[in-house]
Amino acid sequence: MEEELSEIHATFQSGKHKQAIADIQVLIEKFPTDNRIYKAYDLLGDYFNYMGQHVQAVEAWINALKFLEDNDGGVDKLNEGKLFDWINISIGVARVMHRQG
Repeated sequence: MEEELSEIHATFQSGKHKQAIADIQVLIEKFPTDNRIYKAYDLLGDYFNYMGQHVQAVEAWINALKFLEDNDGGVDKLNEGKLFDWINISIGVARVMHRQG
């Protein structure tokens, strides 16, 4: 999993953003129960956030959290900074959605 994520990240860094997003979505479909799949969801959220697709980013992070919650000790794998990032961006998206009606 780590090697695939590194390759996908290299694709994203090379400017092939849509390809990297498609590749990571395929990876998620291929390994939906891998205990490290939350990392793929996290990276997908980062990519969507970078692309300005904040709602999709929050959805990816929610999927990561759901996966971690469903597995014993899963939430303990998150570092505090990452969780705060997810919360802050989620709040920002909620504010924008509220303003748009």
